[in-house]
Amino acid sequence: MADDLAVRIARLEDIEAIRRLKHLYGLLCDDDYDADALVALFTEDGVWDAGELYGRYEGRAAMHAFFSQISKSVVFAIHTALNDIIDVDPGGETAVARFRAIIPSSLRTPEGDVPMWTLSGYEDRLRKVDGEWKFTEMRSIIRRVANHADGWETGA
Repeated sequence: MADDLAVRIARLEDIEAIRRLKHLYGLLCDDDYDADALVALFTEDGVWDAGELYGRYEGRAAMHAFFSQISKSVVFAIHTALNDIIDVDPGGETAVARFRAIIPSSLRTPEGDVPMWTLSGYEDRLRKVDGEWKFTEMRSIIRRVANHADGWETGA
């Protein structure tokens, strides 16, 4: 019984650590995309993938190059992570986490900064490295992007 309780508590602590890691990711993105801190959240062989809109980057060097330049076009963003479903494997070494996101942002265009909304989902894979959770793959599934003034129906 005590062993079962310890396993259940460890699982809850892992889920909370993963949730916190995801929120930290959002905060770092919203703080001018701190590339050094962001890539430290990933394993060395980690992948960041946002499909056609923002691309796929494999490894910390590629992710660092992307995060270092993205604030030139995304000049403001508030990343959220909602409706999380986090599944930790029975051994407590890997996990899959799913989130929904609503991201108000401002994109720099030749005509000026444009307020936008992005609605997406995240499908993340994680691994515990030296007792600390890291992303092995973060996949952003962008469902809708719309100009704030135009509303949802004109979004891509």
